[in-house]
Amino acid sequence: MLVICRSVKGGAGTSVVAAALASLSSRTTSTLLVDLAGDQPAIFGSVTPVAGLADWLQTPHGDSLVGTAIDVDDNLRIVPTGDARLPHSESATWGELTRQLIQISRAATNVIVDLGSVVSPSVLLEAADRVLLIARPCYLTLRRAVTLGDIADSVIVVDEDQRALRPRDVESVLGLPVAAVVKVHPMIARRVDAGILHGRIPDSLASPLREVLGESTRATS
Repeated sequence: MLVICRSVKGGAGTSVVAAALASLSSRTTSTLLVDLAGDQPAIFGSVTPVAGLADWLQTPHGDSLVGTAIDVDDNLRIVPTGDARLPHSESATWGELTRQLIQISRAATNVIVDLGSVVSPSVLLEAADRVLLIARPCYLTLRRAVTLGDIADSVIVVDEDQRALRPRDVESVLGLPVAAVVKVHPMIARRVDAGILHGRIPDSLASPLREVLGESTRATS
């Protein structure tokens, strides 16, 4: 299973959702979390390494992609972003990354990609089993998403009670089904800040994302 989490602007909560999806997936299945946004090692309480995916993309036909991975536990590894600049979204090197991720995802390993809002290589998006747009019910977010067009197959709404817009408005404006609604809760931020999200995912985050994983697994089986 190859799942991409993406956003159209920063601050949506994409990296936290991707981290939680990877953690939940790793409870039952070997999982690789591919970090293109840059925050995953910090979310897992690890030191951010110098080398990583961006460096590998400079010479993708050399060492294996997973050679840069960080072991979180026996079932979860993170491929960090690295220190180099990511290539342009239309660079041919994204094709080699996509080929390797497909190969890994077909070998009994779930692959979760935190794409963030930085890049959108079409070859990678087209290869994914699911592309999840992480979005808050925010006018500016919806406006940008509509401008970009076909960017995902479903939405995870990070919902805030004080917003005027609701998840149903997100679904209506974007014309995409809402796969899950994650309510903003202080406990999520506290566990991210403490570097303990992996072992102690709050139920407000875990419960809706388990449904997403279940749907994704059924769709690819």
